[in-house]
Amino acid sequence: MTKIVIVGAGFGGLQTALGLEKKFRKKKDISITLIDKRDYHLFTPNLFEVATAEEELVSVKQLKSSVTLPIRKILGGKNIKFVQGQINSVEARQNRLQTRGKFIDYDFLVLALGSQSDFFNIPGAQENSLTLKDLPDALRIRNAVEFAVQNHRMDVNKNTLRVVVAGGGYTGVELVGELKGLVNFLAWKNGYPREKIELEIIEAANKLVPGFDDRLSQDAYDRLRDLDVRVRLSARIAAVDSHLLELMGGEKIAHDVLIWTTGVKACDMYMGSSMTLDKKGRLPVNGFLQLDGHHNIFALGDIARVLDQAGKPVPSSAQDACDQGKYLAKAIPYIIKNQTPPKTYVPNKHGFIVNVGGKWAVMNYKGFYAKGFLAFVIDGLAHLNYYISIIGVWRAVKWYAFQLEMYDRND
Repeated sequence: MTKIVIVGAGFGGLQTALGLEKKFRKKKDISITLIDKRDYHLFTPNLFEVATAEEELVSVKQLKSSVTLPIRKILGGKNIKFVQGQINSVEARQNRLQTRGKFIDYDFLVLALGSQSDFFNIPGAQENSLTLKDLPDALRIRNAVEFAVQNHRMDVNKNTLRVVVAGGGYTGVELVGELKGLVNFLAWKNGYPREKIELEIIEAANKLVPGFDDRLSQDAYDRLRDLDVRVRLSARIAAVDSHLLELMGGEKIAHDVLIWTTGVKACDMYMGSSMTLDKKGRLPVNGFLQLDGHHNIFALGDIARVLDQAGKPVPSSAQDACDQGKYLAKAIPYIIKNQTPPKTYVPNKHGFIVNVGGKWAVMNYKGFYAKGFLAFVIDGLAHLNYYISIIGVWRAVKWYAFQLEMYDRND
């Protein structure tokens, strides 16, 4: 029996598992096991919607259902075994994984563990900020903003309340744009002057969403300014405490709620002395997404350092993780047979769509540029296409319609 084990049921891991299951569905001598610490697949691109939803308009149960799909339902009727558990280490020489109290053997291993927030060793950042990486994070942000408004409600002087987002990349821009609707509602609900609640986003680079083209960055900037969000560029954070963050140069900025979206690094896992990591904690892989010196171990997504044709690391995106998962589903069958895959992995050039408050987005896809409601609609269709790939047309349409109903209340 050839044992294929996939660790991580995110975008890349799930695509790998589903693709391999199609290839080996009739093979009785090959087993596929998918392992994840959660019992659901999390659609992370919509976490900003959960973080900005008012509790009186939508329940926690509904919000959870809008971004999670039970893994057992996704795998229903498929020849994939699911194990819920936390992997503590990879013992490559023994071809096994260590979990709490037991070992799991493998012949071929795919690591798709994802990422965690990167605080860049900035003093106080981790202890005094909120992140947006999973469902509990999103709910904590929502509760923190509401608590801050409630806590200031009885102020005689009605002092200014400031919500600061550190990091002007994809996640930070989408989150701060949607926060406008939440704080508008909370100001009305609590009888607090709306002009006394400030939203600010801070980015170390000289433009928003670094890595995107200048036109898209400028349109995102203009949109946030139209939403009365203060945008501070070329501002590096030096230190953070419970109510202040200090910039390089000494300027201090007060905050009531600080949300950290400055970047990510690979999730921690003990890989043994035979495996090297880069400065982001990623595993360098070759053209077949194999670890050097370990022909039977593959890595993809945020945990892997995948290089493009110019020798630069591929961005950490859901689209790239899905592409890598689909590639491995095609390549691993050849490798199992000791055959060379037909070609090495070549990253695709993806377009970008960024939601910036309400039903408004900006996009650039292979020369097609759009902003406003049209870009928002295209983004929704891209999400729907992904849902179809994992749960089929009918269930995907129902889930997408449910999301539209939930998130429309935020707007």
